[in-house]
Parts: sequence; C-alpha cells; structure tokens
Amino acid sequence: MGLKDFFTRSSTRAPTTGMIVGRLYGNTIIPTGVLSASNAMTNSDIYSAVSLISSDVASMQFTSDSNVVNVLNKPHKFINSFNFWQSVVAQMLLYGNAYVTINKSPDGNSLLGLELLQDYQVSSITVEDGSTDITYDVKYDDNRPETYYSSSEMLHFKLITVGSDENNRFFGSSPLLSLVPELSIQGLSNELTKSTLKNGINPGVAIKVPEAQLDKGAKDTIRDGFIDSTTGENSGKPIVLDASADLDILGISPEVASFLENVNWTKTQISKAFGINEAMLNGDGDSQSSIQMVQEQYQKSLMRYKNAIQYEIALKLDTNVNLASVPTDDVILTRYQNLVSNQIVSPEDANSELKKKGII
Repeated sequence: MGLKDFFTRSSTRAPTTGMIVGRLYGNTIIPTGVLSASNAMTNSDIYSAVSLISSDVASMQFTSDSNVVNVLNKPHKFINSFNFWQSVVAQMLLYGNAYVTINKSPDGNSLLGLELLQDYQVSSITVEDGSTDITYDVKYDDNRPETYYSSSEMLHFKLITVGSDENNRFFGSSPLLSLVPELSIQGLSNELTKSTLKNGINPGVAIKVPEAQLDKGAKDTIRDGFIDSTTGENSGKPIVLDASADLDILGISPEVASFLENVNWTKTQISKAFGINEAMLNGDGDSQSSIQMVQEQYQKSLMRYKNAIQYEIALKLDTNVNLASVPTDDVILTRYQNLVSNQIVSPEDANSELKKKGII
C-alpha cells in the first residue's frame, strides 16, 4: 500500500474556517512546566499507579458482535495488543488524553488497524464553525506529511472534561494536575532527606573558640587545619582539639526530622488522585477479607478508565464493545468448585472442562 492510499480518507489541507482551541505549543492544557509526564514517571508512587492501571486494563479482552473486535484485539501490525493498549491508558493517565488514528481501507468500509500517536504529535485541534466537526492536525516524526484528521478518523480517549471554555470542553484532565502541590512538597522532602544523609556521612560542623576574637585569616587557618585533619589520609581518624576550642556537629532540627518521618501522605494523595486504594501501591492488607475488599474496590475503580475507551470506540466505530477481565486459573477453578458444590455440574464434567482449559 502506497503512502497516498494509506491516507486516502485524510485531507492534507488545513481547514479554511474554524476556531483553534488548543495545543499550539505542545500540550498547553497541562502545565508541563510545573509537572511534566516524564518527570512524574520518576516518582515511584506515580509510576506504580500508572503501571498498575494501564497493565490491568491492557490485560482485558475486547468482546463484541462486530468484526471490529478483531482489530481491537490486534490493533497494530508490529505492536502486540497488550503493549498498545497499555500505552494508550498510560497516555490518558499522564496527559489526560490519548490519540489513536483509525486506518481504514480506501473505500472506507473496512477497519485495517489503529496507530497510537505521541501526545506532542497532535499539534492543534480545530473546531469547525458551528461545531460541525473537529480537525486534528498531526505532525509525524517520519517522512509522512502533516495530516489533518476529522473526528471520525481519530479515537480521542480522554479523562474528565470540565469547564465552560473551548479548551476544557475538548480536552481531558490528567490526575497529575491535582498532585502538583503534594509532589512539590514531596520533592522538597526528598532533597532535604538526601542532604541530611549526605551530611550524616560528612557532617557540617562548627568550631567555637570561646575566649578569642578571631579575624577572617585566623578563622580560615583553623577551618583549613580541621579539614586537613579529617580528610584524605586522615579521614576516619580521631579528632584532637585543645582546650580552647569546642566542636559542634550541625544536624537537622527535630521538627524537620519529625516532618520527614510523617510525609507518607503523598502516597495516599497519589492513590486518591488515580482513584485506587492505597493498599494497591504498597500491598497492605491485614486479612484475606480486607484483601478481597480492596480488590473489589479496585475493579470498580478501573471502570472509569474502561468506560473512557469503550464509549469512544462506540461513538467513532459505531459498535458497542466491552472490555472484560480475563479470569485467572484460580478464579476459574473456584467457579467450577462452586458449581460442583451447588450440584449444578457433575465432578466429572468439571474435571473434563478444567482439563480442556489446561488448568489441571
């Protein structure tokens, strides 16, 4: 298939009328100068939340009566379905939006595949006069030309859209926006912790000479002499001072130390922003019942991300789809045990089905 055929349904001319609502310079809706997605992923709690949610949603299977489901479960020629949808969900979580082009046959009757765009590749979005359509301006990194996609050619997955202005109407909001204050404090806490540990190895000290009035030269001489006696070959050796000097080690104040010990609420705030139980990030659970309860709550929390995908696909591909979790072997085994216990199926039938599934 040639380049021209591949873009048969996409105009390479900019719309002559309409209103540009955003993304003229990167993603202007999200304050990336304050908290960028790349920086956010260096935070272990955010990485854990994004990895957990995106992986679990990507592990689900699309089901539908339509043949579209075949492409959804194998959306790209070179990328497996798990990695593809994991990236889609991760972009939604980090940017609030994920953009996937719909590639159809030249006659427009067959769905050939999907392509996930990087967030920066969608340079602008234009709402045509009268809000009759939305045009996405895409600038590829390869030799493909700048291309304009209509809304029917673009799956625009997004999270919460709020506000009355045009930007907020057509763009999703990342959970990261709500975390800027908390993560700023956590960043300061981490820097202070590193500084404290560093000074704990090479502590700051103060040398007091109580009965002397020292000029700058004398102070420099005493300081340089102390450094010489505690560094290099003398590092780790006992320090000898005469009776005219006192040595004080400068440490962190008890109030700040207490604050550092208690700045664990950031994990709580991050889990709250992403809508999952904190226990999913740190593995807490006092009993089997509490673990089960957390898992049930987590599955309900995933609905907000599943729905963002399901309803966008239903709108743009004109077919209802469902994202369903693939049950594990333990779940299937428990189901058949319950069926046998309730005398719904015989032990022989249950054993035969479990063998067919390769569970036993």
